[in-house]
Amino acid sequence: MIRVLLIDDDLAFRRALAKHLERAGYDVLQASDGDTGIRECQRHAVDVVVVDIFMPRQGGLQTIGGLRREWPGMKIVAMSGVKSAGSLDVEKHALALGADRFVSKPFEAATLLTLVTTLLGEQRAP
Repeated sequence: MIRVLLIDDDLAFRRALAKHLERAGYDVLQASDGDTGIRECQRHAVDVVVVDIFMPRQGGLQTIGGLRREWPGMKIVAMSGVKSAGSLDVEKHALALGADRFVSKPFEAATLLTLVTTLLGEQRAP
């Protein structure tokens, strides 16, 4: 079964996304910050990580860099409700660090399902 890890400090949001992904047939793990998410990846094989950019403790940008170094083939979706922080273009920076896709919050659960399905299809393409 395909496993998706959701990393976001917003528990209600994370649970809602998990519910939609589980209904679509995915096995879903959850983490409240990047550190916890990395530990989940060390314990369980994960196919796709969906990570929020701004969280307490270890945020998404640092997490994306760590995931990409440790698991170069893992698919990563970065998400944020903030387009820029000062002079930092959040989307461009997340993609430069290794995220495969970026989605702006708020978004529909169907948007995330489409992104995950697309990334998994790219992963299996010859």
